[in-house]
Amino acid sequence: MRRIFAALGLLLLATACGVATNPGAGTGPDTQVVSTVMPPPNSSAPIGMNHATPDPAAVELKKARFDQATAGSGNELVVQYTAGGRPDCAKLGRVDVVESTDAVTVTVLLGQTPGADCTGPQPMIAATFQTTVTLKAPLGARPVRDGAS
Repeated sequence: MRRIFAALGLLLLATACGVATNPGAGTGPDTQVVSTVMPPPNSSAPIGMNHATPDPAAVELKKARFDQATAGSGNELVVQYTAGGRPDCAKLGRVDVVESTDAVTVTVLLGQTPGADCTGPQPMIAATFQTTVTLKAPLGARPVRDGAS
C-alpha cells in the first residue's frame, strides 16, 4: 500500500512540474512560462492620508459628518472626513469653525466642481481625507463637536 501512495505522489509531483504551454501561440515542449517577482514597495516612503484644501469655487455645498478631529501643533486642528463618489462631485468646499471657551464646533461642507454632472448613480468608492484648520486658541481640553449632526 505504501508503494502505491509513493508512486501516486511521484506521479502528481511530475505532473505539477511539467512545462506549461500557451494554447494560443507557440505550443510545444520548448514554450516556457516565465514568472517574475515584483520588488517590494519602497518601505521608506511614507503612506499618508489624502490631504484636501477647501476649494472656494465648489458649489451646492452640503454638510458632511467628519470622522475624527485631533489637535495638531499649536492652534491647528486636523479634521478627517470620508467622501464618496466621483471626485468632482465630492469636493471640500469649506470648513466652518465656531469656537467658544467650552467647545469647538466643526462643520465640513462638501460640494461639486462648477459644471460637474453629478446626477445619476455615483461610483461606490469612498476615500478618507484630512484637512487642517487654524483655531483662535489651542484646542486644549475642549471637545470637538460635529456641526453636521
